[in-house]
Amino acid sequence: MLDALRAPFDGDAVRTRSEVTCPACKMGGCSAHRIAPCEECGGTLTTAHVHLDYVGHAHVTARLLDVDPEWTWEPLALTPDGLPALQDGALWIRLTIGGVTRLGVGDAVGHRGGRALKEMIGDALRNAAMRFGVALDMWMRQPETPANPAPADPPATTEPATDERDERGDANGLRGRIRDITKGRGRSASQTAADFTKWSRKGTQFLRASPAELAEYLDHLLQNGGKR
Repeated sequence: MLDALRAPFDGDAVRTRSEVTCPACKMGGCSAHRIAPCEECGGTLTTAHVHLDYVGHAHVTARLLDVDPEWTWEPLALTPDGLPALQDGALWIRLTIGGVTRLGVGDAVGHRGGRALKEMIGDALRNAAMRFGVALDMWMRQPETPANPAPADPPATTEPATDERDERGDANGLRGRIRDITKGRGRSASQTAADFTKWSRKGTQFLRASPAELAEYLDHLLQNGGKR
C-alpha cells in the first residue's frame, strides 16, 4: 500500500503555484524586494518567491480511492451545531487509509464562506495524505518558514516626535480602512499590499506609504465600488 500511495503522479496531474519566501513580503512591508512581473508564472508579485509543484484535491482523492476504496476522513472536533470546528482559522482532520489514521490540517487564506470551507477540506486532505506519502516529494521541496520571522520594520530606538506619532496614527487608520474594503473583495493582506504598490506611481510599499498616498488610494477604492 505504501508504494502505491507514494507512486509519482502523471504530468497532467501536477500543477504549479507561486510561494512567497520572505515573511516581510507576506505582510506587505518589505523594503528588500520589489514587486515585478514574473516571466515564469506570469504573475505580478514580490521577487522573493519560488515556483512549486503540487497535486490538486481531485487527484489526491483518486489516489486514495485506488489504494483503499473505503478510506474516510472526519474533522478532529465539531461545533455544538455538528459542523467542523476550526482552530485559528484552520481545520484539523483525521484521515484513515487501510485502517491507519493520521492527522492533517488545512486553511483557506484569501477565501470566505462556503468556498473557504471547501478549500480547507481539500488542503487538509492533501496535508494528511502527505503523512501517508502521497506527493511527499513535492512537499519536501517547499521552503520552510522561519519560526520567528523578523518584523518588517525594526522598533524605533527613540521616542518619535508628536507630529510623527500623529502621522503614523493617521496612516495606520487608513491602512485599516483599506484592508477592510479589500478583505470584503476577497483580497488577502499580502495581495492588498501588492495591489497598492502596483497602483502607486512611485512603487511605494504599503506599510511605508504616507497618509496622503493612503487617502488617495482609499478614494480610488471607494470610487470603484467600496463602502465607507
